[in-house]
Amino acid sequence: MTEHYGWRIYKDFFDGEATGVTGPRGGMAVLDGEGETFALYDGDENLMAKGRIVGDYDGFEPLDDFGTGYYGCTGIKYAGEWL
Repeated sequence: MTEHYGWRIYKDFFDGEATGVTGPRGGMAVLDGEGETFALYDGDENLMAKGRIVGDYDGFEPLDDFGTGYYGCTGIKYAGEWL
């Protein structure tokens, strides 16, 4: 199944190991500078990662697909605003 969105982590503020991670499997490619910027935060509102997302999405996809499981994130911001 092909997803109609894709995201890419371009900066991992935790340990740097997730920089370049993309998702979801079968999702759209995110080219440099393309898409809307998002930021993932843990429960203490520490910035864990920034990335970009493209396609048909609701906004929580990077958090649900990756941020919660990898970092324990509980929040996501777009343009500095919480969703």
